[in-house]
Amino acid sequence: MADNSRRQSMASRIATPKASTNKEGAEAESILYKAVGARIRVTCAPNNRVLEGTLFTACNIINAIAINTAPAPPNPSTSLAAQPGDWHIIPFAHITHFEVLGPGERITDSGPGFEGAVPGIARVDLDALRAREEQTIREIKKKDAQKGKGVSKETQELFDFIVMRLPARWDHNRIIVNDNVIIEPPYGLENIKAAKGNGQSLEQVRMNVLRFRDSRKQNPSRASASTPPVAPRKGG
Repeated sequence: MADNSRRQSMASRIATPKASTNKEGAEAESILYKAVGARIRVTCAPNNRVLEGTLFTACNIINAIAINTAPAPPNPSTSLAAQPGDWHIIPFAHITHFEVLGPGERITDSGPGFEGAVPGIARVDLDALRAREEQTIREIKKKDAQKGKGVSKETQELFDFIVMRLPARWDHNRIIVNDNVIIEPPYGLENIKAAKGNGQSLEQVRMNVLRFRDSRKQNPSRASASTPPVAPRKGG
């Protein structure tokens, strides 16, 4: 009973656990940190929504907690790692009240916080995250570089057709192939140019443009979908 009273008193002192801008906020974060792995009940603003579950983490960097509200298993010895997850991220500023319902599952003789939590909480590999971010940015830039700016759908289809067969890139509204052949608007055979000594590349590009035109002739529905209809002439 005394322990339960102490928990309720402790919870009542942290009605609004915001970031650690004062002593009360720092105490609230400390209590949340020590409760990692425990079953808690949280009341959230707005509308005084109540969530009950296992506190997975309390982060003072993003100022939020993560709670798994999946029901506790009937067998108390069941590992939390085997439980289904129903996760909620709650900012500190939205917590109006919380109380610890039970200690939850922890490593025997462990101290409070992340180290004793079950399932274990591994440290985030920031270098791996940065590498993934940089790779994603490179892929987005590469994909964006393959989209012509202000060109028709047919012209973009021509570029896509060529780039699957030869190295190609955009230079404003011109298509550069093999870094030595230029296709200029309106992208006909007569608009394909190359400097002397690049006859083989020039012929490769011409053949691909011809194949693209032939493929559109063989598939009229595709051609009509990308070509706007011509209005009928008036007056006969």
